[in-house]
Amino acid sequence: MSVAVCADVGSTYTKAAVVDLDGGGLVAAAAAPTTVGTDVLHGLDAAVGAATACAGVRDVPWYVCSSAGGGLRLAVIGYEPLVTAQAGRRVGLSAGANVVHVAAGRLGAADLTALRAARPDVVLLVGGTDGGDAETLTHNATRLAKARWRVPVVLAGNGDVRDDLHALLAAAKVPVTVADNVLPRIGVLAPAPARAAIREVFLRHVIGGKKLSRGGRFARLVRAATPDAVLTGVEVLA
Repeated sequence: MSVAVCADVGSTYTKAAVVDLDGGGLVAAAAAPTTVGTDVLHGLDAAVGAATACAGVRDVPWYVCSSAGGGLRLAVIGYEPLVTAQAGRRVGLSAGANVVHVAAGRLGAADLTALRAARPDVVLLVGGTDGGDAETLTHNATRLAKARWRVPVVLAGNGDVRDDLHALLAAAKVPVTVADNVLPRIGVLAPAPARAAIREVFLRHVIGGKKLSRGGRFARLVRAATPDAVLTGVEVLA
């Protein structure tokens, strides 16, 4: 029997399950308190150790997801509230994010203050269809660059200015990842590239940045935000 450990590091409890990869059956399960106060690996190792001991297995692969430390906090900045900002919000939710802030239009000083107060882990910057309005997206990217923004940004707006705005943000030392437009044409929502980019940023920046564990082992183990993993599982089952 080929088995693997599937584990979820939650804000309160860490759950581990030993799964039969051939038949899809649950072999054993265990849980332990999530040790956010010290190092989340303590709780994770305890839960996995108990589950594998119950199953009588060792040295099996681990598949870990996490929502500890608040999970993935996402802010969305769009062109206008009813289409692009909401499209960005839907993309964020599909990526397993907790959308903590949504803004639309040209960012002003008060908008930047509100954005900082929301304490996002990632900002999804969208706006304009491909070949459509580029002024608002350009203004907002420029505003973040001038504000010395240091929270990772996923740029997924008008493809005609994508390269220029990527260069602008990178030159200002804003951590930026580029994805295809979430709304390439009116009425067409294309969430997959931005969702993948948000997942990449979550794994590369957020997991390590929350200081949930010392060293790099936890960041190497985690493969997805918990809601993202659950959604993917539901898609597979469907």
